[in-house]
Amino acid sequence: MSVRKLCCQGCGADLEVDESIRFVSCNYCGARLEIIRDASTTHSKLLDKIERNTVEMAGELKVIRLQNDLEQLDREWQAERSKYLITNKRGVVSEPSSAGAVVGGVVVVVFGIIWTVGAASMGAPGFFPLFGVVFVCMALFGIVSSLNKAGALKEGESGYQIKRRRLLDQIENARSGR
Repeated sequence: MSVRKLCCQGCGADLEVDESIRFVSCNYCGARLEIIRDASTTHSKLLDKIERNTVEMAGELKVIRLQNDLEQLDREWQAERSKYLITNKRGVVSEPSSAGAVVGGVVVVVFGIIWTVGAASMGAPGFFPLFGVVFVCMALFGIVSSLNKAGALKEGESGYQIKRRRLLDQIENARSGR
């Protein structure tokens, strides 16, 4: 067996290494080294630096995965959110609001009541007052439907914000190494 003299890549101390040894620790600085044997040379390579880089890369990979999860969550929320949006007669898309649903519904209910009372007091045939009752029923259905839609949107957005906050916290923790 032949023994070779090498230099520690951590502190520069002399090392004596048997040819059968592949890994060694420096007696002076404690650096862990890999012994590399090429056709023409034998030298040492510092393993701690490689391990540190590996740990850093694993942390960065975790951050990237969490960022991808965050982007996917955002895309999924946009798709879900679009189910709750309403479009008016001019094609303008907006979020349903509880106040708007109630105000619009009350206006239609009042119109339906006025129609029904007016048609009945004039002695109109039975189907004319019935139109007013239909307006009232449609308005009540519209109010309930809009309130449900607005509530579902608010609940969905709340859940989305909670999940998003958790992911942002996980990203921050991964970046800081916790």
